[in-house]
Amino acid sequence: MTEEQHKMLSKLFGPLELEVLKIIWQKDWQTVQEVLDQLPAQKQYAYTTIMTVMNRLHQKSVLIRKKKGKRYLYKARHQPEELIRHFSSHTIRGILDDFGDIAIAQFVDAVGNAPDGLKKLKQLLNELEEGERK
Repeated sequence: MTEEQHKMLSKLFGPLELEVLKIIWQKDWQTVQEVLDQLPAQKQYAYTTIMTVMNRLHQKSVLIRKKKGKRYLYKARHQPEELIRHFSSHTIRGILDDFGDIAIAQFVDAVGNAPDGLKKLKQLLNELEEGERK
């Protein structure tokens, strides 16, 4: 995970959730105990704490889980970049649904104040018009 991705994801998740996700991204289908064993030794978390964090990430559809015997195995639904894209898209859609044209105008104003913002916006709009963007 890049530093920029870490910064973005830290706005979406708490510190412990992010630590758990970093471990899950390294290897698919891990148990709570496997994740717990990889957390920094100086912080002694209870098994139930990590189980709760992973269960909540599953409830938020961030993790996928499957049952194996008496335990659950977990893996990430999305890699960091995809997860950022998913949450930012969901947020933007919500803002547009709630505020419509006002939100679009504010977005254009904000982009216009960013270095190279209008250039990038024009490029994306051209791609959209030419059918190159989904």
